[in-house]
Amino acid sequence: MPLERVFSTELIGKLTCTQELDLGGMIRNLSLPETSPIRQKSANSSMGRIDILPPEILLFILNILDFQALSRLSRVSRRAKATVEALVAYKELLEHAPDVLVALGKTRLLQYHSAALLRQTLRAGRCVSCLHFGGFLLLPTCERVCFECLHQNYALRMTTLNMARKCFHLTNNHLKKLPIFYSIPGTYGVMFLLSRRKVYRLVSVKQVKQLAIEVHGSAENVANLMPTTPPRGMAWREFCIFKWFHEAPLEPPGCDLSRIPERSNLVEDDFGGMASIRMPCLSGTGADCGRLCKGCRLADELHSQGLLPAAVLEDLAPGGIRPSRPLRALTTRLHSREGFVEHIKTCYGVNRLLTAWETERME
Repeated sequence: MPLERVFSTELIGKLTCTQELDLGGMIRNLSLPETSPIRQKSANSSMGRIDILPPEILLFILNILDFQALSRLSRVSRRAKATVEALVAYKELLEHAPDVLVALGKTRLLQYHSAALLRQTLRAGRCVSCLHFGGFLLLPTCERVCFECLHQNYALRMTTLNMARKCFHLTNNHLKKLPIFYSIPGTYGVMFLLSRRKVYRLVSVKQVKQLAIEVHGSAENVANLMPTTPPRGMAWREFCIFKWFHEAPLEPPGCDLSRIPERSNLVEDDFGGMASIRMPCLSGTGADCGRLCKGCRLADELHSQGLLPAAVLEDLAPGGIRPSRPLRALTTRLHSREGFVEHIKTCYGVNRLLTAWETERME
């Protein structure tokens, strides 16, 4: 791509889309609650015993509280309300990610994540799996994830309590140690959209596997629980799910999973998207929800029509990789503002779009 091109804010806007429908299989369209003033009969504005704490100790305590506890504290008195609302984590989450708090409340996870952890995640930018930009929050673990890793990384999936018990030889008492996610009825999916009208109780595969290692003593002991062939009465699909859950990585792969060899017997996610929600990344330049590249979509369309040059295809899809995988992944990859500016300098589809627009302008 010619180096002399200058990518203005207007031009970058033409090359991106931010309110895309293709990524709509997550938690979305939540109604935000209205705030109401404190009705106080007494002029007393005490916060109780914590009034005597030094400011730095009080600040430390408030930051390790979850938003459910903070909300309750804010209703104690006018002073408590003012103190909570002055908390930086409280202000930033309410301003930039109020729907995340609503989702945590509706899924009964609000009490599991401290204000400090939520603020830290709001200000993080990387997907916990591939380390690229993560435009979504996985609610049970409070980790940033990207669309492709939600599809490819089994550690980021959710499963039922029954499947967790059977797969990792756990009991109901064991599972009480984990955050239990209560799903919100709706239409969800990472690759295939499914209508889910009932409420499911789910747990994070990553957290279940970590718990299994704690219960059984070691990763090796957990691995030995996995049968080599399907036991009598077990369906092949269930056996494959067990296999992939046991092999789910607890450490970040640190790479684009669409560019590594495809594994056999992959099973589609029954609960894909149900536990994730769009979350902006907050930095000194403001909140960034990420944006998709229209050039990558064009490249994918050209490939499906057999019009993508061989040299470009070879660069986008490593040898031995089915080209549709990395090309599809590019169409769902959200970029930060800074990351997108770097991306479009080498994106073939962007170059095609710019050339076409320049030709139209000259005619």
